[in-house]
Amino acid sequence: MVHLVQQYFEKSADRFPDKIAVECGDDNISYEALDKISNGLAHHLIAQGAGRGAYVPIFIEKNVSAFKAMLGILKADCAYVPLDTTSPGTRLLAILERLDAGFVMVDNKSEPVMKAVLQEAGSQVQVINVETAAISDTSRREYKNISVDMAYVIFTSGSTGVPKGVMISHFMIVDYIDFCVDLYDITESDVVSQHAPLYFDNSVLDIYCAWSAGATLQLVYDELNVVIPKLASWLRDKQISIFLAVPSVLTMLLKSRRMQPDMLPNMRHVIFSGEVIQPEIISKWMELYPHAQYTNMYGPTEITVDCTFHPILKAPRAEDGSVPIGKARPNMECFVRLDSGELSQEPGAEGELLIRGLAVGYGYLHEDEKTRKVFIQNPQHNVYHDPMYCSGDKVQLADDGNIIFQGRIDFQIKYHGNRIELGEIEAALAGLDSIGEAVVVFHDSPNPDEQAIGALITQLSDDDQPEFLDKVRADVGKLIPDYMVPTRLEVTTEDLPLTPNGKYDRKAVLATLF
Repeated sequence: MVHLVQQYFEKSADRFPDKIAVECGDDNISYEALDKISNGLAHHLIAQGAGRGAYVPIFIEKNVSAFKAMLGILKADCAYVPLDTTSPGTRLLAILERLDAGFVMVDNKSEPVMKAVLQEAGSQVQVINVETAAISDTSRREYKNISVDMAYVIFTSGSTGVPKGVMISHFMIVDYIDFCVDLYDITESDVVSQHAPLYFDNSVLDIYCAWSAGATLQLVYDELNVVIPKLASWLRDKQISIFLAVPSVLTMLLKSRRMQPDMLPNMRHVIFSGEVIQPEIISKWMELYPHAQYTNMYGPTEITVDCTFHPILKAPRAEDGSVPIGKARPNMECFVRLDSGELSQEPGAEGELLIRGLAVGYGYLHEDEKTRKVFIQNPQHNVYHDPMYCSGDKVQLADDGNIIFQGRIDFQIKYHGNRIELGEIEAALAGLDSIGEAVVVFHDSPNPDEQAIGALITQLSDDDQPEFLDKVRADVGKLIPDYMVPTRLEVTTEDLPLTPNGKYDRKAVLATLF
């Protein structure tokens, strides 16, 4: 039985030593070779003073070396902390300070960047290059870690500008991965795409599901995200069978006009998570690749990737409304907190989604006040510790028990005296045949006369832009009240801006419009 996440990998390395464990472009490494190198890195880390309870950042672009570092850190009884290599030095230093990091893992490309950041700050953090570290002993260690110890810390944006580190343990990941491998029936014959950046928790699903089954992990490198038609060809050429992506990527693939009905015969399962997906996007994928299975998943970083799932058995229709995020997975439970403060699981309940169960994280590293604010004690079980995470997401429970996502509570605005869900406006715009994608933002101001709702959209029709915008305003005005129709509406000929996590970059849209 697996208790620590690296043991998934080791079991597969014993069974399939010669199989490719990770591939990135022209670079790849077998299970046996990756096992030995990561063992060696673990011994090296311990010789340098690392050990149980230490947090070791990884400052490496997503490549084979990053996975050597990840496994090496885990095998040294430490927790890995993936960093964004494009982050400014001030953010990196803030994270290193929060971690009280003694080491940071780099490769040849990232080493000079990290050393410059540390030197400017006068930091004594030790830099370890996975490509040049002295490795001699490649035997497996006897681990001192136990399942309640931390496996990783992922930093999310903080409202004050200081990132928050979400702490996730081994047993939380093991519980999640065991469920996913069973749900998707992943085997050693699969080829699993690894799309999300390592500092985004969706990467956990790709990596450990593949390694637990002895499958090959194919890394989606940066060029494929920039040139979407290349991603379409890559899915075909690499014979991807398990594909996880945020919905905006699935949308852009369709709009690239490269997705042909017979090009993905190996695709078994398409999984989407991280954003609301439009019914017509799923329907088009199901029309093109009816042999694949489709699952919508949902979960904040704070609860170990995903806590709900919704297998999609037939193509959804636009008139059916939002695609559900599904029901709680095993060992997890979801509640709706009503305006009265009561918790409900009754059909029709509407309010904030609260989550409890085995995979609820430990909170935010060295942020006790912020942790207490959103990780609360279950009021139904005050006798023993039973944390619930307050998601900040607004949901409704359908009659069949499925959860319908209705947007962020903080996406609900008050505009000219009216309470408005920005997601409702987005859905109305995206549902128009003439529009490809739409992102709606709110420009707030102490002066009510300066407040405005804006939308950045992509155009599918060939109409002249002034005529097109007039038609959009008229058409969307038939779907939503006048006070919800965006006052600022602009068309972009480029792809809508995305965050490094692949979600719509609303701050960039706001800056573009206002």
